[in-house]
Amino acid sequence: MATKRVMSLLPSATEILCGIPGGKQLLVARSSEDDYPGDIVHLPAVIDQITKFTTSADVDQQVKEKMKELGTLYVVDRDRIEVLKPDVILTQDLCRVCSIDLMTVERIAQTMAPQPQVLNLSPVCLEDMLDNIIEVGQAAGLETQAQSYRKLLEDRIERVRTTVAAQETTTKPRVVFMDWVDPIIVGGHWMPQMIEIAGGVALLNPAFTGDNGHRHGDRAIKVSPDELLDAKPDVLIIAACGLEMHTLRKEIEMISDRDHWKAIRAAVPRIVICDGHYYFNRPGPRLVDSLEFMAGYINSMPELIPEGFEYEELHK
Repeated sequence: MATKRVMSLLPSATEILCGIPGGKQLLVARSSEDDYPGDIVHLPAVIDQITKFTTSADVDQQVKEKMKELGTLYVVDRDRIEVLKPDVILTQDLCRVCSIDLMTVERIAQTMAPQPQVLNLSPVCLEDMLDNIIEVGQAAGLETQAQSYRKLLEDRIERVRTTVAAQETTTKPRVVFMDWVDPIIVGGHWMPQMIEIAGGVALLNPAFTGDNGHRHGDRAIKVSPDELLDAKPDVLIIAACGLEMHTLRKEIEMISDRDHWKAIRAAVPRIVICDGHYYFNRPGPRLVDSLEFMAGYINSMPELIPEGFEYEELHK
C-alpha cells in the first residue's frame, strides 16, 4: 500500500494522527494553530486565523464582526494545498470559530486532481473522539495501530469511571466549566459528559442522551454572572478556549476588580484555572488527560491528576 499524504486543518485531528503509531510521518501540512506535538511546527501552515487575541471581550467582538462581514475567521492558502497534493484532508464541521468550515474545504478538494478524501471530524462526546481515532487510522492506512491507540485511551477513561464509582459519597460536587471569561461562556458538547464521568453534576449546560446513544451537552452557551451565581456551584473550572495559562492569568487579573467577579470569587468554594489551549477544548486524545485532572481535582484525589498537568487554584 502506498504511503498516504495527510493534511490536517484541525489541531485535535493532528494530535489524533500523531498519537497513532506511524501517523506523524504522514503529516504534510497543518493549520497555523497546530502546535502539538512540538516537532510538527516546521510543517507548512495552509490556513490562518483572521482574528488576533487581544482581550477576551475584544476577541468576542472581533468574531461577531468578521463572521457577519466574511462568514469565516480563516484564510486558506489554496495554492499550497494544491502543490502538496494530500491524499487525505482532516477537517471539521462542528465550530466555524474553531477552524475553517467544511464546505470551503470540500470545494477546494473538488477542484484537485486527484481529489483527496475529506474526513469530517465533528465529535460531541468522548465516544465520538474515540471513533475519530479509528476513522483517521482507516483513512491513513493505519487502522490496526489506531485500534491499539484507542484501547489505551479507553482503559484510562474506564479507570476514572471505576475509581470515582468506588468513592463512598452521597453528594456529588456541583460543577461549572467556563470556557470564556468575558463574556462568560459555559462549555458544552463533551464537557458536561466529562463532568459526569468525573463524578460531578454539570450545571447550566447539563448532559443529555443524544441520538447517538451517548451523553453530551448542547453547544457552549453564554450566561450572565447572576445565572452562574444562582446555580450555586461547588467548583468552577476555567479553561478559556485557545488561551494558555499565562494569558488566562492576565485575563483573570483584568476582571478582578469587577463587582460580578468579586461576587463569584466570594460565593464559589473552589475555583481553578487550567490551560484551555492544550486541554479541555481540543477534542483529541488529551481530553483524557483533562478528564483525569477533573476527576482528581473535584474529588480531591490527586493521584488521578496526570503528572505535569498545569493548573492553579484561585483563593479567596
